[in-house]
Amino acid sequence: MKDIKKNLLIVVLSFIAINLSSCSVTPSKETESFAKPPLFWPLPPEPPKIKYIKSIERPDDLGIKKSFFAKLVKIFIGESVARIAKPYGITKVNDRLAVTDTAKRMVHVFDMKTGKYLEIPKDEEGKLSSPIGVAMDGEGRIYVADSQLQRVNIYNDDGKLINFIKGGFARPTGVAIDRNKGLLYVLDTLLHQVFIFDLKGVLKDQFGERGRDDGEFNFPTSIFVDKDGFIYITDSMNFRIQIFDKDHSFIGKFGRQGDGSGDFSNPKGVAVDSEGNIYVVDTLFDAVQIFDREGRLLLSFGRSGNDNGEFWLPSGIFIDDTDTIYVADSYNSRVQVFKFLGSE
Repeated sequence: MKDIKKNLLIVVLSFIAINLSSCSVTPSKETESFAKPPLFWPLPPEPPKIKYIKSIERPDDLGIKKSFFAKLVKIFIGESVARIAKPYGITKVNDRLAVTDTAKRMVHVFDMKTGKYLEIPKDEEGKLSSPIGVAMDGEGRIYVADSQLQRVNIYNDDGKLINFIKGGFARPTGVAIDRNKGLLYVLDTLLHQVFIFDLKGVLKDQFGERGRDDGEFNFPTSIFVDKDGFIYITDSMNFRIQIFDKDHSFIGKFGRQGDGSGDFSNPKGVAVDSEGNIYVVDTLFDAVQIFDREGRLLLSFGRSGNDNGEFWLPSGIFIDDTDTIYVADSYNSRVQVFKFLGSE
């Protein structure tokens, strides 16, 4: 017994020494000299509008560290690293970032204020099968659209399932919250409709049907609600973005199928910055295109690849209150972070 305790103590002390030594190492000047230059779009001499910030693949990339005990457990039982596999939906409220992972059938939650990392589900009761869209309200509750289970799960800020919305869905995908009105928008791809609930899950309204006319949809996939309550929907197989006002009335659209600048091939994620610019992720173009409200192309960034600022079948996008842009780079197994620098 004494030998076992002695050996365990040696392992623990060695682990501490390794971690302490790794913390004290600083990059050499030679290493720093190979640091990649910052990325901006558009290229000089045009004034920059978009800046690449970083990529997120695991909690460490946000300064979120595992506890000493968790690291020790990993040594003895081989716990897997909390790494993103196939991100799809993204949302961020205050300092909490939530990312759905369709490969791992879970949601990663990164709290950059407390330095905590949370995995959802926490138990069998809150299990997920095909998590797609994710939204978060001001109380920290997390709403996850599961396209296979045909429901929206609602979790508290600790990741415990507290409710779910089920009934009438065929394939719920995109979700968004109007924080001013306290409304949850759920986009159903197969029903070509938008369902509107209060934050307790009570149905308040719905709109849309299949078609090509204004206000009709053909396999819509993503939805975003801006700070003024305007609603933006990726009408994927009509190859366009449709815009609705806070009363859910149609007010505009843009887009067409094609392979040129400003065209769409497979549009998915949509988001809007503080100046009203509309960002659309096109999965097959491996790029993000930025438009004004009239549908004029302003700028695009990204290309195929796995380097910084490059994408491989990206999907979701979210822009927070600080104009920080989060893009789910699905097949590169990461979330890339950019910053809108403003028009000035």
